[in-house]
Amino acid sequence: MIEAIRARLTFANIMSLVALSIALGGTSYAASLAKNSVGSTQIKASAVKNSDLGSSAVTSGKVRNGSLLAKDFKTGELPRGANGTNGAPGTPGATGATGPAGPTGPTGATGAPGPAGLSGAGLATTRHFQAAADLADGTKGTYDIYCPAGQRAIGGGVRGDDTASEGTVVTSSRPAKSSSDTEPPADGGTFLGWRITVLNPAGGITTGIRPEVWVICLPN
Repeated sequence: MIEAIRARLTFANIMSLVALSIALGGTSYAASLAKNSVGSTQIKASAVKNSDLGSSAVTSGKVRNGSLLAKDFKTGELPRGANGTNGAPGTPGATGATGPAGPTGPTGATGAPGPAGLSGAGLATTRHFQAAADLADGTKGTYDIYCPAGQRAIGGGVRGDDTASEGTVVTSSRPAKSSSDTEPPADGGTFLGWRITVLNPAGGITTGIRPEVWVICLPN
């Protein structure tokens, strides 16, 4: 019988038996490992695959803080910031350069015509009055001038004297309602003339002070 077995032994048979013995020995060894005896030293680098990890095996405590990037998360998975965006807003960037001017827009519609201007006949004119006698030293005088019939006043002016106006003091310069009512008009009222009061201070110029008054008129 031994001769029959020996006659059947070949190189291939022998190698198969050796391989079987090694495999059985390895399984037997692995099965005899003590609990918690395999550490990082026994694990080949890059040997643990994704399929070796159980579902929900990696938790927050196993991830190093600050190691994950935005690309590691699915769209919409990042926590929302207080302003509704992903994370706190960053510092505003510098203002960019001004862009080139855009093309000229189309011409707008013609606007409504404005009110008609004054014709030559409606231009403002002035009337002037100068005191016929000198304003004595230490005295004051009141003078007025009015627009002609068919016109209304829009303003007026005063001069204490043609050559020595600095030697006088104008104490009043105002509109007057009319020659029969020299009071100033109420707010919004019309007037026909201008009325002034001029003082020649005592100890000043004794002769030649002749105040002047103007009224500016427009046709009604």
